[in-house]
Amino acid sequence: MFSALLALAALAGAVVTLVALVAARTGAGWAREVVRIVRETGLWLVAVVTAGAMVGSLWFSESVGYVPCTLCWYQRIAMFSLAVLSSVAAVRRDRNFTVYAIVAASVGLTVSTYHYLLEWFPHWESGVCSVDVPCNAVWFREFGFVTLAFMAGCAFIATIVFSAVVRGGNREEGGPDGQQIATS
Repeated sequence: MFSALLALAALAGAVVTLVALVAARTGAGWAREVVRIVRETGLWLVAVVTAGAMVGSLWFSESVGYVPCTLCWYQRIAMFSLAVLSSVAAVRRDRNFTVYAIVAASVGLTVSTYHYLLEWFPHWESGVCSVDVPCNAVWFREFGFVTLAFMAGCAFIATIVFSAVVRGGNREEGGPDGQQIATS
């Protein structure tokens, strides 16, 4: 249940950030402040979300004993890569990383969305998974809808939103650290 709450918190953070982005355009002071905070801490937010998802994924497979299916492995490839690279980007303050984070998280979100749909509509399974570890197997459903695929999707959504906000600030400020980029 704790991991489900963490996933929902990441999703809520992404939704609040999106609402703040829209409201900031109308001049709402609170929204501009939220966007400013996410722009300043966004790389660390992505690192924490993806590292938390990676640790959670490993805990479910190694401690609890949930065997990952093929789609879980594809999601892990995206998430584990993001966890390592976003941590390095946060330490280096490399805001250009956000382009790659958005791409990788979008691929991961596509896979986790398909995986989540398979959990609800098992007849959509197209033979991508093995008989031994089917992709439509549901290990748990917290609150009636939160599954492992849903939790991965929440982390990917948060990664996309936080990265996009950091990237947007990068463009508005002229460069990775706010310096103006020379154009010819």
